[in-house]
Amino acid sequence: MNLSRLTYCNQNQKVKIAEIDGSNGAVENLKTFGITIGDEVLFKSRKNGHGKITVEHNNKEISLGYELASKILLESSEISIITLDQVRVGDIVEVTKMGAKGDIRFRLLDMGLVKGVEIKILRVAPLGDPIEILINSFNLSLRIDEAKNIEVKVIEIIKNHHSGKKRWGIF
Repeated sequence: MNLSRLTYCNQNQKVKIAEIDGSNGAVENLKTFGITIGDEVLFKSRKNGHGKITVEHNNKEISLGYELASKILLESSEISIITLDQVRVGDIVEVTKMGAKGDIRFRLLDMGLVKGVEIKILRVAPLGDPIEILINSFNLSLRIDEAKNIEVKVIEIIKNHHSGKKRWGIF
């Protein structure tokens, strides 16, 4: 059984919550919605990229913010295929399809972004564009438009166990 994030789900996918990768505040926020570890939820929809996530739990539709939804880890028997722009910082993925076209495609292929290569998401700029990845032991920055054309499958979910301190990432 693999771990996945709620934000990596496909539409109308039923999933079981395995754990919550966040502080006590995240756990308490989810409890106010009636969501706890072990519950099953139905993933309904995602609003444009990193917008609100809508799930159904106990016959009620619940809208969650993207950050809170990304902290919900799931037991998943199927492998999630998503685009590179949806991957959370720290997670490790494998390229399954290069959908870029034209000159950009050839440049990315020349830099090693080929099917089967493993990528780790290092950082995301404050406004979400660009993202920095680790590929073949070097760092590469990609525009969001380029990352949207690269399909990946999740290999490993990296949990963010912070000691209660707020950590700010600087790009």
